[in-house]
Amino acid sequence: MINKLYLRENHWNEMLEDILERSTEEACGIVAGIDGTSCAVFPVTNVLHSPNRFLMDPGEQLDVFNLVEERDWQLLAIYHSHLQGPDSPSPIDIAEAYYPELITLIWSKSFNEWICRGFSIREGKATSVPVVRWEPE
Repeated sequence: MINKLYLRENHWNEMLEDILERSTEEACGIVAGIDGTSCAVFPVTNVLHSPNRFLMDPGEQLDVFNLVEERDWQLLAIYHSHLQGPDSPSPIDIAEAYYPELITLIWSKSFNEWICRGFSIREGKATSVPVVRWEPE
């Protein structure tokens, strides 16, 4: 289990761009990497196209899982946006946390600025996980 997620600055920006582009629905996707550090971000279609729920397109999700395996990466996180808050997992997010070994990234607005918070969701409880933005040297 990962206890801290290191997101490269360009991956942070890719997620933010995805969220801005899908501003009328919850954006969602997957972060893959090695040893808690991001190597790639994969936006995935929200088949519900809902402003307050998401369900990843199963075919796209499987394609990402296969690509991650081919590259010997690890699945690190699943991200999605909360257009109207909260900045933490909703009861639905907690009930539908099907990958407890992954970090759940919640994007929400705070004073008109998008923020991202990480959580570990296990056994019906959400615990905060540090998310560190960084630029490799």
